[in-house]
Amino acid sequence: MQPISFPLGIAEGHYFCNRKLETKQLIRNIQQGTHTVLISPRRYGKTSLAYKAIKESKLPNARVDLFMTTNAAEIERAIIDGVNNLLSLVSNNAELLLGLIKDYIKLLKPSFEVSTHGLKIKLERTDKSTSSANNIREALQILECVLKKKSTSAVLLIDEFQEIQRVAPDQGIEGAIRHVLQETKNIAVIFSGSHRHLLKNMFNDRSKPLYRLCDEIQLDRISEEDYLPFIDKFSHKQWGKGLPKAVTEKILSYSECHAYYFNALYEKLFSHKTLPNGVTVDLIWNDLILLKKKDLLRETKEFNITHKKVLVAIAHGIDHELTGHTFLSYADLAGSSVLRALEYLEENDFIEKRGKRYYLIDPLLKAILNQLTYF
Repeated sequence: MQPISFPLGIAEGHYFCNRKLETKQLIRNIQQGTHTVLISPRRYGKTSLAYKAIKESKLPNARVDLFMTTNAAEIERAIIDGVNNLLSLVSNNAELLLGLIKDYIKLLKPSFEVSTHGLKIKLERTDKSTSSANNIREALQILECVLKKKSTSAVLLIDEFQEIQRVAPDQGIEGAIRHVLQETKNIAVIFSGSHRHLLKNMFNDRSKPLYRLCDEIQLDRISEEDYLPFIDKFSHKQWGKGLPKAVTEKILSYSECHAYYFNALYEKLFSHKTLPNGVTVDLIWNDLILLKKKDLLRETKEFNITHKKVLVAIAHGIDHELTGHTFLSYADLAGSSVLRALEYLEENDFIEKRGKRYYLIDPLLKAILNQLTYF
């Protein structure tokens, strides 16, 4: 029997756990042409959710990834490439497609490109003086026109969308996107990203162009109640029986139901041919700490001393009254500095606040910081 292999990237098929309500909502949005923004911390399964909903919608689709873009021109190229991919999916006749769009082209130039499926249309900028915002607007308008004439719809997934705010905040790109999408009937766009604060700012700030353009889906962690029957099914398939309760409890405790670390633990666990015990889980978790420690600590290298002290304190369970006299005196910090540190750590998705308490989002980083003995 081949060992079960849990995905650390996109979870598809029977590896996709729950998210039933979110999937149903996203499919409904796609079918109705309602644009959606997916918001959650990193590695919570946003892309897996988007892929599942898109697949079930059975519509032509393309993904645009803005993660490595560094300026407006690269963002433009990525989005227009996504449009080009969709154009080729909705029509395999390049000459017919050219006839459909020729009256709408003003800034971009269509050219033919040879692919494994024959000729396809490729839109390109012709004039270096034209703005990226205007070129993006025209590309999206052309796509909407073609979809309307073909009496079909399509889905465009734009991942790491917050990069527009990072690398091209004043280039008019967000305004150009809104100009088209607020009128579209045939394009459904899913916006996603790994920086919650920036995404919320882009879509929830009244002064921003994309204010209330989208339906918002916020992903929380999958619950223990959903994970337990999910994993029991795989356990019976692998070993012919369910995992011992002590093993399951350790996995849920270590991973804190964080999707990435839950899968990382089970990925290693299911490589064992015999039913594992609690010691096995301890060893796997400690191996993960050793493997990921440098990478996670590298993410904190820009922190000042206040950031570090506050983060370590939260990891050790000092998760409230961080501006109280006891903690400030012990940590030798000023209340105003702690407040700024909390704001920074929350904005950059290292911590989140639930009620009056703060929590680390990444359970492995929490485990690494717990090895420090400052508190």
